[in-house]
Amino acid sequence: MPSFYNAFQTRQQSLCCSLWVLVVTWSVCAVSSQRASPVIGILTQPTSYDDGYVIAASYVKWLESGGARSIPIPYDADRDLVYDIFQQINGVFFPGGASDVPPAAQYLIELAANDTDTFFPVWGTCLGFEYILQVLSNSSSSTNPILVDGFDAENISLALDNVVQKELYEEPRIYDIVTNYNVTMNNHHRGVEPQTFLGNAKLNELFQITSTNVDRNGRRFVSTIEPRYPNTFPFYGVQYHPEKNPFEYGTYKDTNIPYEAINHSDRAVEFSAYLARFFVRLTTKQQAMKTGTHSYNKVKKYPRVDFYPMKHGTAFELYYKIPSAKHWSTTNVMES
Repeated sequence: MPSFYNAFQTRQQSLCCSLWVLVVTWSVCAVSSQRASPVIGILTQPTSYDDGYVIAASYVKWLESGGARSIPIPYDADRDLVYDIFQQINGVFFPGGASDVPPAAQYLIELAANDTDTFFPVWGTCLGFEYILQVLSNSSSSTNPILVDGFDAENISLALDNVVQKELYEEPRIYDIVTNYNVTMNNHHRGVEPQTFLGNAKLNELFQITSTNVDRNGRRFVSTIEPRYPNTFPFYGVQYHPEKNPFEYGTYKDTNIPYEAINHSDRAVEFSAYLARFFVRLTTKQQAMKTGTHSYNKVKKYPRVDFYPMKHGTAFELYYKIPSAKHWSTTNVMES
């Protein structure tokens, strides 16, 4: 056999071997990449403008901008369904809205606070922030309410006051943005007054106020809470809407007039992205714990939020329609 043929055959075998190594390496990297993406459960919300329940697309995109996937948790879920979904996720996100605390949220907060892994991240935005404080304050809503009405803080963007550089605002750049620019979009008429918060022993045991604000009438409210023990109790809450800065551009019908006073500047978008990444990093840390729980292995039963039908709105430009809890009790496959 000519020597040049032997050389060609050796080179061909070497090339095939290299290609095989590349394919295997790509496959391993693809799997690793998939495993590196945590899954966050988003509680659905009832609405007055549509049947069933919804999740605003901006919440999904905000979490995706931080590197996470998301699946829905039905607002009307019972304890069994909540527990099953809880085992699929690496963190919980409570969104904004206009509803009372459902049993599903109560149970989720209890599960997260007492998780056997000792580390399960929770984030609350606006109404979600209020959920956390209502559930964990141990205060009767009728005799000693933690949450009160009457704030004039709808459709207004503010800089933060009395900022503590704990975790969320520790970075000098972020601290500068939140204290000097109106980047936090508020849209609420209920809130928690600092003196009420400080008068609640349970909340003071668990949380530290790291920012406050005043409404249009000068009435002060708590705008950020952070955990006193972040390594074992990673609960964070903001009264404002960080997802709106990069992802909501609604206008009044047939006009180019913004529907909400949202700051879309470079600084505001940078700040929003920083918070998203901060929270997702916590869920990535949770995912890295090799405990055998919180593993997204029921993909067919619990599809990602973006697998559900999407519709157009105004305050939330896009939102997903999510079925009620009975959907999961009757089928393991998403209905069309």
